[in-house]
Amino acid sequence: MNQGSVRVAVVARGEVARSGLAAMLEEAARVKQSTVFRPEEFTTASPEDAVQLLILSCDVVVMWCVNGSGTGEEAWAARLAEVVRRNGVRVLLVLPGAEVRRAASGAVVPCDGILDQDALTVHGLEEALRKSIEGTQPAPAARPPRRERRTVGERAGFPGRQLTERERRVLELVVEGLSNRQIGQALDVSEHVAKRTVAIVLSKLDCPNRTQAAAVALREGLVRLGPDEALGA
Repeated sequence: MNQGSVRVAVVARGEVARSGLAAMLEEAARVKQSTVFRPEEFTTASPEDAVQLLILSCDVVVMWCVNGSGTGEEAWAARLAEVVRRNGVRVLLVLPGAEVRRAASGAVVPCDGILDQDALTVHGLEEALRKSIEGTQPAPAARPPRRERRTVGERAGFPGRQLTERERRVLELVVEGLSNRQIGQALDVSEHVAKRTVAIVLSKLDCPNRTQAAAVALREGLVRLGPDEALGA
């Protein structure tokens, strides 16, 4: 997989998952372009146009799934995966850790690779994409060792743990899915300053990546939800 050569499409339910994956793909050196789709586009009465657009726009589909069982809400994922794979598009599932091993042993959702949501990083995503394209089923990424985690509220009492007004604004932009460059433009600072501030925010929230930081921000009420996010679109 050459640098800047892969076209990736993201299909995920929920703005946090979509924006988090999009931000990671923005930083991935081997990704040429990325496109984001909502599952609702493929669950309408006539999804043919959306499916065709998906097939034409990417080499790999990254599907953020609640589970790998292919039942209930996730049945659409199995149907979509079957169609795109018949047309030469690879499928990479991003699953909760509890579902990874069951999916790897024979996922009902057809796929070419599986990545644990808890082990999701830019590098891990790039590696999973590479192995999916090469046709070698990657072993589920090892989950980081569990450790006792304090909530944001509990950490707030420690010196330097409170988010500044600027850091809180950066967190809001991370939740919206903006890249470091876009954050810099929004705040009228350099991309380097934006990147450094994002790193500080992740450190204060004790989160390894943007997606988990966005999830913590919403869970702890650190950012305000827009109408779409509040409805769980």
